[in-house]
Amino acid sequence: MATAKTGRSTRPTTAAKENGTKIEEGLNVFKSDRFDADAFVQSKCSLNDKEIRQLCSYLLDLKRASAEEMRKSVYANYSAFIRTSKEISDLEGELSSIRNLLSTQATLIHGLAEGVHIDSLSPKVSEGPNANSLLNIEDREPSDLEKWSAEFPDHLDVLLAEKRVDEALAALDEGEQAVAEAKETNSLSPAALTYLQTTIVERKQKLSDQLAGAACQPSTRGAELRAAILALKKLGDGPRAHSLLLNAHFQRYQYNMLSLRPSSTSYGGAYTAALSQLVFSAIAQAASASLRIFGKEPAYTSELVVWATKQTEAFALLVKRHALASSAAAGGLRAAAECVQIALGHCSLLEARGLALCPVLLKLFRPSVEQALNANLKRIEESTAALAAADDWVLTYPPGSTRQSGWPSSASLGNTTAFQHKLTSSAHRFNSMVQVNKFNLL
Repeated sequence: MATAKTGRSTRPTTAAKENGTKIEEGLNVFKSDRFDADAFVQSKCSLNDKEIRQLCSYLLDLKRASAEEMRKSVYANYSAFIRTSKEISDLEGELSSIRNLLSTQATLIHGLAEGVHIDSLSPKVSEGPNANSLLNIEDREPSDLEKWSAEFPDHLDVLLAEKRVDEALAALDEGEQAVAEAKETNSLSPAALTYLQTTIVERKQKLSDQLAGAACQPSTRGAELRAAILALKKLGDGPRAHSLLLNAHFQRYQYNMLSLRPSSTSYGGAYTAALSQLVFSAIAQAASASLRIFGKEPAYTSELVVWATKQTEAFALLVKRHALASSAAAGGLRAAAECVQIALGHCSLLEARGLALCPVLLKLFRPSVEQALNANLKRIEESTAALAAADDWVLTYPPGSTRQSGWPSSASLGNTTAFQHKLTSSAHRFNSMVQVNKFNLL
């Protein structure tokens, strides 16, 4: 009978494989470089109703096979896509920094060249008829833009020292506008223009480091943290800002975990509940902050998914170490199932935010649950063998059951009702243990 059952169970699998092979062979027609869509449609136009229905069924099978192939391809290459997107984002940031440095260097070189050229011509010009006009230019009053550019560095330093971030950002924008205007109208000398550009670059870097340092402080939370991250993004340092945002949430929940200790209970359910609430709440807050500040840009979304997956894996390892390990080794199937259920319950709440992390937990928890199940089954096997050795082999109804009108009574365990039969005491005990384990798994 076991052989026959095995044979019946393999037929659908074989048929499914054959069907999948046929569908893949059918897709080869469309993959050919010589495929002619018009000729294919015309060849199918002269079909009767039965053949048309068969063709529709065939095309639906092709559609499902194509969707399944695309799904497998996405899952297989998703990690590579995330890694490539993050590398592209980092390269864009580096290219922007290199572009700013090259622009600054070019401006410095141009200013030095202009200064050398003017110095070399000054003796000859001073002897000419335009000497008085040059002296007049040197003696004239500086323009408003020149006065503003001379005072601009000190004003920025004051704003940075007093940590007036919004005003510093507005001042930097004003400085960039002044540089653009000076380039168009030639209202500043090359040396003054170079000095102004260098001032903007240096103060922008100083403000960026100041904001990054504030975001790394454990005391920076809530609106203050979001303001610092948003200011970093406005400065053009988006990748660094997003990484600091995720790290701030990580540091916060790591600090909160210092007061959390493994539960003294035998199954660790309280510890699992407290830890899962702490970890998945931090992930949810990080996801909300990332969406609010950075939107749905693929590079930042991918980094969030990778970070959340990493935190989920670390959480699963802690639960396995402090709660599942002892239960699995002792065959505590109910305790292990309860811990897994608690963790999955908290994790499933993240699906509304687009983070499906339950498969990660199931993959990591499966070995522990299987270990608990195998240990429990081994214990049942040993107990049943001991009971069978001491059994008197007298057929009786299970304890507590009654008979009415000559029919066996019914009993329920875990909302499952089954007719009772005359069995030996060891068989009744075995059935009871199996039902209890079934109830634990449910």
